[in-house]
Amino acid sequence: MRKIGLLLVILVLCTFLIAGYAKPFRLHIIANSNSFEDQQVKLLVRDAVLAATKEEIVQCASKEEAEEYIEGQIDKIVDIAEDTLRENGFGYGAEAVVGVYDFPDKTYGDATYPAGKYDALRIILGRGEGENWWCVMFPPLCIINMEAETEEDEEVEYASFIVEWFQKLLNWGERL
Repeated sequence: MRKIGLLLVILVLCTFLIAGYAKPFRLHIIANSNSFEDQQVKLLVRDAVLAATKEEIVQCASKEEAEEYIEGQIDKIVDIAEDTLRENGFGYGAEAVVGVYDFPDKTYGDATYPAGKYDALRIILGRGEGENWWCVMFPPLCIINMEAETEEDEEVEYASFIVEWFQKLLNWGERL
């Protein structure tokens, strides 16, 4: 009976930990138009923004911390987007804002984020009338996915401290 009570307490604590970490902060980029060129430069802006924010985002411990970091970098993010546009011969600008926006379902491996309203960094290129691209910026799933795409031959192994902790706890419980 004591083991069951202990496991229930641990399960409740882990649920709170997971729920706090699962709050995503998204990156949403809207292209100027649906032309091939505008869609391609949208991806170049994505790559440049993620490269510039990657080191700090992966250090964030919460969605709130990631959002605060991004809000402090808005001017830099706009500069990065506009520099990327100019370097690729585009004459229109970019706008960046943090807000709450509607998103469809998105699945990353075993994690599914259901459709709904989410906090996000939205970058609008030019008129913002084209198809959009988005991902989960925190937890840094779009960064992990992009790295996996560029390192396809390299095998990635993921570990969960919660699962490992439960395994140790269950083995410890067998010794009682």
